[in-house]
Amino acid sequence: MRPSQRAGAGRVRRIAFFLWAAVLSLAFGIGFFGLTVLVIGWFAEPFGVFTPVSELSHGALAGIIITVGLLAQLRSPERRIAGVQQAVLGILAFLITALIGGRQEPLQESLLFLAAVAVLVVLHPARGEFFQLGTSLTASMAIISVLGAVPVVIYSVNMLSQARQFVGPPHHADRFAEMAAAASAIVLVGMLASLRTRGWRISAWSAGAAAAVVGLASIVFPDAPGAVGRFWGTLAVGAGVLFVGLAELADRPQRR
Repeated sequence: MRPSQRAGAGRVRRIAFFLWAAVLSLAFGIGFFGLTVLVIGWFAEPFGVFTPVSELSHGALAGIIITVGLLAQLRSPERRIAGVQQAVLGILAFLITALIGGRQEPLQESLLFLAAVAVLVVLHPARGEFFQLGTSLTASMAIISVLGAVPVVIYSVNMLSQARQFVGPPHHADRFAEMAAAASAIVLVGMLASLRTRGWRISAWSAGAAAAVVGLASIVFPDAPGAVGRFWGTLAVGAGVLFVGLAELADRPQRR
């Protein structure tokens, strides 16, 4: 292939990448209410498992972790591969919890989502870095993520057990699996940020913000299904804020 032909093919692929990133961002953020529920979720009328806690968990997963990671690709994607990585981790968390929880519809949806984002990975200008680790490990952030994994595993097991035992409309049981997915994705994205792949601050802020949203939901609605109560909710908010603070401290020498 001639250089001019290669350059033309590269431009076409880059245009296709940006268009697909925009489509996926709109789909997850607006079509699946990932971003909008972060506002309206606080005012949701409780209906079975559908409560502000389940709605805001959906926002943490679909809105903050997946949509924000995709939106970050619309500017300088070569320097922000971490955004795509965190979106994939969020979908994988959704897929695994759906599989363990025996939820058919979320499982089918997550497979479709994974295929859609896989196309974005193939088109990505820095796709060769997708499976690469970062340049260094930020120990303080990794420790917070590992410590957070302990209560998250216990919480996820509880949610998935309830999903399997739930008697009622299937889409209500699906919410238990999604709340487990949101909690798991926060820990996974936190670990990703600690590995410092390119654009890792996006992942650090996403994990911290998602933890704060889920924790605050439990503080405001402590008795809702899926809530962890005010004590653990406060710890989740504090951990999210601390995680972002550690990320900024870790990045300060590089900015200087």
